Amino acid sequence: MKYICPILNRPTDVDEIGLYYLYNDYNAWSLEQCRETGFIFLANPPDYSQLETEFAWEETSRTERKRRILEEPILSRVSGFTIKARSIAFPRRNKIASLMMNLTRDMNRSEPLHLLDIGCGSGDLLVDICERFAKIEQTVIPHGIEVSKCLASISADRVDGFGGKVIFANAIDGSLELKSGSIHVVVMSSFLEHECRPLSLLQRLHPILTSDGAIILKVPNYASWNRIIRGRKWCGFRFPDHVNYFTPRTLRILAQEAGYIVSRQNFMDKIPTSDNMYAVLKKQL
Repeated sequence: MKYICPILNRPTDVDEIGLYYLYNDYNAWSLEQCRETGFIFLANPPDYSQLETEFAWEETSRTERKRRILEEPILSRVSGFTIKARSIAFPRRNKIASLMMNLTRDMNRSEPLHLLDIGCGSGDLLVDICERFAKIEQTVIPHGIEVSKCLASISADRVDGFGGKVIFANAIDGSLELKSGSIHVVVMSSFLEHECRPLSLLQRLHPILTSDGAIILKVPNYASWNRIIRGRKWCGFRFPDHVNYFTPRTLRILAQEAGYIVSRQNFMDKIPTSDNMYAVLKKQL
């Protein structure tokens, strides 16, 4: 059987990983693996219009939280306690912001930095980064793209005070509204796993970035030990809104196909004990 592999954007032979039924849904969500790249993806993802309403992040998050509490109440409580304890112990910890700080050290800071957050949600990350940079007297102009109408409205109100704007659209259509060479840093924090056309999106972002611009990614790590141990119960599985399941290797393949190099992904960025991994992409000029 052949499907279009999202990181190659062409038909390839695949092996079926399994069928998944979630959210009390009659649909069977089919997970496939590309034989050529090893990439794991959803063969029948929802369309963009469904992600705006029916499968909007705020809706699926609530449903997923309820499901986990019902199916694994003890683990859910332990996980919630761990997250809360970590936020208390490290209240200012934000790896995306730290990576952006490092990336922009050599940029011209006499002018504002333009930041684009794709899948910006309610604007928490945009506001946090703007406030952090303001403390070092660096202006950041925030831009966001959000497919959920409700969240786009909330984040638009929040970034307005920083001179920014939020585009209510899917990632590819929204990026068409941005000028060439206008963005210094693009962040996609827990977003690319939702995008059914990741190669097309990264290719579209290429001309939007400045010559020294970069993309900061955070995605679930399908190669994590927790996924291997827990199998189908891994927390990174979320159907149908998680449509891509990256490993460090397949993320590098995607970057290369789209005209980027992985300029940073050290051991701590992809530590196998973590369910998530990070990477910084820069344009191949």
